[in-house]
Amino acid sequence: MSIWYIILVIVMSDGSVSVDTRYPNTPEYNNEKTCNEVGNELMEQEQMKIGTNAGTVYFICKELGLDQVRKATGKAGSNS
Repeated sequence: MSIWYIILVIVMSDGSVSVDTRYPNTPEYNNEKTCNEVGNELMEQEQMKIGTNAGTVYFICKELGLDQVRKATGKAGSNS
């Protein structure tokens, strides 16, 4: 089992950068195909919001495996 998530990166023409992370709401949308489809849609929406002269929006889909989830949510200093 794994969790797919979207990282949106907005690079403004003034050099500032913002990052937003999105996770699936339900297991049925937790897959690479849907992640890329939704990521592309979010990227286009954000690009329309800021305009093409103000900056550029990028996205990447990443997979977080069960072992990584366990490490991230386990007790501090433990590997489980």
